[in-house]
Amino acid sequence: MLTRIAAAAVLVMGGAAIPATQASAADLTTMSASGCTGNAGGNGSKCIDVTGTGLHVKSVTATLTKNHADNCGRATISIGRNYVTTSGKICAASEFEFTDTVGLSFPDGTKACASWSNYPDSRACITIHK
Repeated sequence: MLTRIAAAAVLVMGGAAIPATQASAADLTTMSASGCTGNAGGNGSKCIDVTGTGLHVKSVTATLTKNHADNCGRATISIGRNYVTTSGKICAASEFEFTDTVGLSFPDGTKACASWSNYPDSRACITIHK
């Protein structure tokens, strides 16, 4: 199961990690996790959204949301020590997004993180669990 280590609580039910504020019976088959850091009015809200089943990661999306126009940036997604991918240059007014199709399995406890070159002060992370 993928669980979140960022701000909000997570329910672990039926093998799925679901933010406690969004859990419902229909969500019990969803295998995903997300974590965010920062805020759109300051140095940007950086988020990571991971989809998959068990220790298998299907895809990862990195987002950066800001309340003001800014320059271009590149997203970097890292999973464990050996998986790193960086987007091309992304230019946007207030929301940047990069999705990577991973299609790999990782050891239990592996950390997945997303960061942005135009706001390098922090990164959003989750931990992959079985």
